[in-house]
Amino acid sequence: MPARPRTTSGAGILQRVVDVLGAALLFVVALPLLLVLLAGSALSFRAWPIFTQVRVGWHGRPLCFSKVRSLPPTTPVDADKYALAAVENAPFGRFLRSSHLDELPQLLHVITGKMSLVGPRPEMEGLATRLFTPEFQRERTRVRPGCTGIWQISVDAGRLIAEVPEYDLAYVRSATLRLDLWVLWRTVLQLLTPAAPVTLDDIPAWTGFRRQARPEPAPAR
Repeated sequence: MPARPRTTSGAGILQRVVDVLGAALLFVVALPLLLVLLAGSALSFRAWPIFTQVRVGWHGRPLCFSKVRSLPPTTPVDADKYALAAVENAPFGRFLRSSHLDELPQLLHVITGKMSLVGPRPEMEGLATRLFTPEFQRERTRVRPGCTGIWQISVDAGRLIAEVPEYDLAYVRSATLRLDLWVLWRTVLQLLTPAAPVTLDDIPAWTGFRRQARPEPAPAR
């Protein structure tokens, strides 16, 4: 089932307004903190503190994806989540990654229209080609990638995206502003309180979420 054309409908325009206003407000508020984090990263890693990587964006277009550097510059650029967990890291880098504050520069991508506040996480092209089926990759790139999403706040966030494709597929096939607001609320709760990660069964019906049968995981290639 195709994703709803949110960018051309009234709901899509409202979602875009929420994205721009929300990201702009968050960026202004977080700018002093971001400057401190950039300085801390530069001192910790003795390298340029903004890490940039090309990932797969909306409709499969290349996305120049930016983060505060949270890993040593010698880290392989194509390492997956499991490989990164074994990388020897500085205390400041571990703090950035555990707090997710390294993701703050992505708010600029939301303002420019390359990302949304909520959506599937953009993946590196090499990993997407190796781990995703073509059908899964086409489906998850029908909407803008997000700073947060259902998978990111789920009990399975520690696994690879390809191992639990149901989160991205469920989001794309349900995509509503109400669902976005709920995901944002749960993201804030998890960042600021001991709130537990969610499952698909935790998503309330008022969000417009439509549960799907669990697909088979995308096979590794």
